[in-house]
Amino acid sequence: MNHLNMLYSKLLGFGFTFLREAVDLQNYDWANAEIELLHNVPSLLDESNVERHRYFWFTERNSYIEWASALGRDKQQRRMKVYYEPVWKEMEPVLLEWFERQTMDESPSAS
Repeated sequence: MNHLNMLYSKLLGFGFTFLREAVDLQNYDWANAEIELLHNVPSLLDESNVERHRYFWFTERNSYIEWASALGRDKQQRRMKVYYEPVWKEMEPVLLEWFERQTMDESPSAS
């Protein structure tokens, strides 16, 4: 398993724990936010299509951050900062380098 797969697996582990907590608390808004963040992650394991990873990183992750950062979501914000953010910080240089290489490979001067 490569490093990126390991990081996605960590996100899933934390996310399923948070999802269970949200359901136990009958906080379905939180449960839905976790589902929206995580639902594509299993299919990103060993995924070679950089655009799918880009969508996760810039769309799904950012939507979750925005949701968790809203007023009244202190518990969810703490969970995000303690568990998700360290994983995202580890993922960031790996993904950004990959995105940059993809962009360079697609540029007209790369031909």
